[in-house]
Amino acid sequence: MRPQQGASPRRARGRAADGPAAAWPGGLRRMPERAGQFVRGHRAVVGNAVRVTTASCVAFYICRYGLDRAVMSVYATFTVVSLGALARIPGSGRQRAATVLTALPAGLVLITLGTLLAVRTWAAVLGMLVVGFLVAYAGTTGPRIAGAAPGMQLLYILPCFPPYAPDTLGQRLLGFLLGAVLLAAAQRILLPEPDTPPFRRLLAGAAEAAADLAGHHGGPVPEPVLARARTAADALRPARIPPPTCPPPLPSPTRPWPTRRRRCAPC
Repeated sequence: MRPQQGASPRRARGRAADGPAAAWPGGLRRMPERAGQFVRGHRAVVGNAVRVTTASCVAFYICRYGLDRAVMSVYATFTVVSLGALARIPGSGRQRAATVLTALPAGLVLITLGTLLAVRTWAAVLGMLVVGFLVAYAGTTGPRIAGAAPGMQLLYILPCFPPYAPDTLGQRLLGFLLGAVLLAAAQRILLPEPDTPPFRRLLAGAAEAAADLAGHHGGPVPEPVLARARTAADALRPARIPPPTCPPPLPSPTRPWPTRRRRCAPC
């Protein structure tokens, strides 16, 4: 490339030499700041990755090298991955941990059924039809159960794979229990999702902000009152209300009572 007109060759060579080399120290200094911005912008994804990785590694090493139980380690690790990564359980860290612990009885039943029905292919297929329907239909009870349904269905699928070993049922159940408990502890301790205020509190705050606006009777409104009203209105947006606390849709004139589908639909 030729140097710019009006600039000496020595000055042009100095600019070219200072370009990439001079950017390295500044880029290295800004790396911690950029990493912090990435973590803050992707907090949910990074937090879930940290929780699942930590719980699965701890479960695997405890079962495989601490207890020397290979089957138990497989089911403990698979439980963490299925309920932590493949399932999409909404809510705060406390709510997610409660959902995982609530699913313990159902998980024990699914693993037992998968182990016993794996003796014949047709029995495993029929069991898959029944279990798939029940797990999918259980999602209509609420968003948390619907989010955990894919992971719960996988708890039946894994025992159906060969080899058929009903004598390892105890290790499978213990591995599932250990993985679920470690996942619940990670959801509660490691970068937990923040608690969201209930819908009643958000609605009460919006009502108070509206009352403050109406108290000025159309006159000039102070900036703090306007800011509070904007914040309250923004908090009531459907996209900002988590599904567990989202109220059901209002009844329409043609359908006075919401159906099960409308009650379970997200905002």
